[in-house]
Amino acid sequence: MRVLFVSDFSLDHNSGGAQVSNDAIIKKGEQLGHEIILHNFDSDYTDFLCSYDLIISSNLEVIYNKTPDKLNYIINHPNHVRLEHDSCLYLESNKRKQLFESSKINFFLSEFHVSFFGSMYGNIFSNIEIVFDPIDTNIFKPSSAEKKYDVVYCGFAHQLKGFDNLIQFAKNNPKRTIDIFGWGAYDLENVIEKHKNINYHGRISHAETAEVYQRSNTIFHNPIVNEPFCRMVAEAILCGVKDLQGNESKIGSVQEYKRIGAKKFAENCMNAPQIFWDKINQL
Repeated sequence: MRVLFVSDFSLDHNSGGAQVSNDAIIKKGEQLGHEIILHNFDSDYTDFLCSYDLIISSNLEVIYNKTPDKLNYIINHPNHVRLEHDSCLYLESNKRKQLFESSKINFFLSEFHVSFFGSMYGNIFSNIEIVFDPIDTNIFKPSSAEKKYDVVYCGFAHQLKGFDNLIQFAKNNPKRTIDIFGWGAYDLENVIEKHKNINYHGRISHAETAEVYQRSNTIFHNPIVNEPFCRMVAEAILCGVKDLQGNESKIGSVQEYKRIGAKKFAENCMNAPQIFWDKINQL
């Protein structure tokens, strides 16, 4: 099957969670024999002049703002599926409705994800399937390694991700040590250096992140916005971190873990790419 996968960014642009998930799904699709063309915001427009058996649409904010006619191509394609990672706030209500109604399958990351979409936009979503963010449980798994870190935060540090809440937690808990592994939209070091109980390590590799979680007591995540799944928290859970400091009501992975249990949660994370393509093959 010839597939056009449309998303704003790839791992070459951004190492965020959506890009990691999309990359895992694309690689699995290629292993299964599909020819997949990845189209990003800076890809050649000629990608849209070719014929495809399937279009997968993911994050489209930059693409839509830059070339809105591409959205019409996606909506009008006879075999389109939607892989939603966030809240799709960037689309006008009529365009959002067209996008999801045109989709043969609307993939969401958790029941919480489906629930808050319905609360925000009404009953415009049919053909719903829940597929977790893909996580390799051969890497993200419990370890007997000695605990080294008290409280950790890994990933993109941003106000919407609750970075200000993390700073406030550090102020309110001067006896707790917070280690941050990641990057931000502004100069983190200048903000963090004012707080003696925060250590900033910068960006680390995916494998190194697993080692950090395995040696941590607590993960901090108190986002301002709803997190449909949250790779950071899910990976920490899979590595055996028991304590979450934050707002569980806004984090889909925590709710799924409690709903289905540890074994099924790990299986669904590991098998997510295969589950995704199995659903596609049922079209």
